[in-house]
Amino acid sequence: MNPDRLKEWAAELGVLAAEDETREREAAQRLHMAASELEAAQAHADVVAQMAASSRNALEKITEQIQRTHPDSGDADAGPLPPQRQPEKVPHASGSVAGVILAFLRDRREASYSEITEQVRQMRPDVVAENCARDLGRMVGRGLLVRPRIGVYRLIAPQDGPMNS
Repeated sequence: MNPDRLKEWAAELGVLAAEDETREREAAQRLHMAASELEAAQAHADVVAQMAASSRNALEKITEQIQRTHPDSGDADAGPLPPQRQPEKVPHASGSVAGVILAFLRDRREASYSEITEQVRQMRPDVVAENCARDLGRMVGRGLLVRPRIGVYRLIAPQDGPMNS
């Protein structure tokens, strides 16, 4: 076969290979961004689920308190509240470790690593709480948390800057 023709094909294939490599990198970046978005959405869903469970738990407790202290004041047709799953009774159903961390920090200014790992240990006994460092690092990297000083974490605040995507 003609060496010049082979060189032309090699040049054409070189251009195609470079274009394909660019497409491959772009696809990998899109996949990484989608995975990050999915993880952030899961963490958000976990936090919302914990908030809903806490609200249901509070409603159930206050309803029980009202029924104990004023048995005649309730609506006779309403009946008891349907049973709800309690996060305290089913700690493995609390969601992801990131969700536990976000829920824990939601009502706090900040928390130390040991406080966070203790909360994870209580809410997710199936998880080795000392492995929280990996999740905390990822959450800081994604802009969900900031580390104002070594070993202390807090939720991102508007003054801390924009969230990473």
